[in-house]
Amino acid sequence: AANNQLAKPYHAKMLHDKGILYAPDYAINAGGVINVVMIGLSHQQMLERVKVIGNTLGEIFVRSKAENIDTASIADKIVQERLAGADNTKSVVNGG
Repeated sequence: AANNQLAKPYHAKMLHDKGILYAPDYAINAGGVINVVMIGLSHQQMLERVKVIGNTLGEIFVRSKAENIDTASIADKIVQERLAGADNTKSVVNGG
């Protein structure tokens, strides 16, 4: 990722093993994407969408602790789960 603060993926595991909580860059930077994609929404509507970032981070942190897996790996798992559950996954993957 363009803004990833970790030089290598295994650094997330190193942080996890040392008890350092790491927030994956694409999770915490989601507000910028929401702002661009949701052009035309009111300020209040935009804030409601951005508030979900905190819930997602909470899910990442809780699952990381429960599964004893680094937060970057958990975030990647969540992305895969959400894509697999999306109704339009085939059209997104196939470009249609």
